Amino acid sequence: MSPIEKPTTVAHPVENQHFGTWQRQHMRWIVAALIAPLGMTLTAYGVVEFGPQAQINIHTVTQTLATPPLISRDENQQHDRMEVIRSGDTVGRILSRMGIMDQEVQKFIQTDATAKKLYELSPGRILHASSNENGEISQLTYVNGAGEQVRISRTANQLSASSEPVATQKQTFMKSGRINSSFFAATDAADIPDAITQQLIDLFASRVDFHHKLQKGDQFSVVYESEVHLGAIVRPGRILAAQFINNGNVHEAMWFADGSENGNYYSLDGRSLKQGFISNPVKFSRISSGFAMRLHPVLFTWKQHRGVDYAAPTGTDIQVTADGIVTKAGRDGGYGNFVEVKHDGKYSTLYGHMSAIAKGLKAGQAVSQGQVIGAVGQTGRATGPHLHYEFKVNGQQVDPLTVAMPEGKKLSTQQLADFAPLARTMKRQLSVAGQVELAQLD
Repeated sequence: MSPIEKPTTVAHPVENQHFGTWQRQHMRWIVAALIAPLGMTLTAYGVVEFGPQAQINIHTVTQTLATPPLISRDENQQHDRMEVIRSGDTVGRILSRMGIMDQEVQKFIQTDATAKKLYELSPGRILHASSNENGEISQLTYVNGAGEQVRISRTANQLSASSEPVATQKQTFMKSGRINSSFFAATDAADIPDAITQQLIDLFASRVDFHHKLQKGDQFSVVYESEVHLGAIVRPGRILAAQFINNGNVHEAMWFADGSENGNYYSLDGRSLKQGFISNPVKFSRISSGFAMRLHPVLFTWKQHRGVDYAAPTGTDIQVTADGIVTKAGRDGGYGNFVEVKHDGKYSTLYGHMSAIAKGLKAGQAVSQGQVIGAVGQTGRATGPHLHYEFKVNGQQVDPLTVAMPEGKKLSTQQLADFAPLARTMKRQLSVAGQVELAQLD
């Protein structure tokens, strides 16, 4: 017996002898099973923490790099800028927004006749400028309402100005709006040019009272063409089609080349909208005296007033009420400066008390409905600025406010056949314009 061995005596009942043998055999397996993972774990940790480390040789490499050259400021480098003109803008204010302070150019604009055209700024148009790092302008360009490109250039420190017509393209626009406060506020909100707004008024003036009968919620749609240069409108063109809904009443019109010099406007079913005579020879005026007996303001006698007086400021345009031929243009004691026009058939009109007759207007000259033939004044026997307007049938004065006026031109059968498909197209375009406006409101 080994000195380190110590005899152990275990007492077991006879009947449990086999169980003890089984227990001793299996206990060794259980202990081995418990110790084995621990041994593996210790071995794993041993590998990680105490394994042999490879020798790493570090070499330092030094390389000389060239210093990049310093980039000097290029004072001649050009910067192109553009700015949309706002209401009330001046050239100086626009250049300030661009970050350009070139007093020499601004002084040049004040003194050079061509450069002064830059003062004719219109909101919505674009001013282009090229300048160097010091803010000196090398080129300034602007396309004005006359379709001219005004250019200021600096060459060898010398400023020069030039203007030349620009090439334009016709483009069709569709706009619509709804009146909330005023008609003009609605057209401004719809970004409709003022010239197109005035055409819209003229087109529906005989059916819509733009002075007193417009209501909140009235709607309008318009299809028009304009001359465009580089995406900017140079000149508004004519209305091609329009719709105006006033108090639930729908009014529609479209332009058609009917063989006349300038074409005419018709309803979408082909009825002429051009009256034989327009009702008002002076826009935005008031009737100060009608066709009736009155006490003459100068002679102080009771006389029949054989015309209608339209009060308006001196200088207000007077338009001829129908196509015709000028028979007289001059001065008369009572009428002062006046113009008389012979129209088709039995009709003629007279326009008196003008401050001036349109330049170049003379007897024998053809005039078109709506053409300006003079300006409101108080020449002759008149106590204040107004137009005295007479309407004659077979040489006799009649009341222009009550007389039955002749109808406008009617389309022929062939013209109606040409008109119909165009009307359908315009109807669709007006519908699209109206839907866009409603979508924007939603």
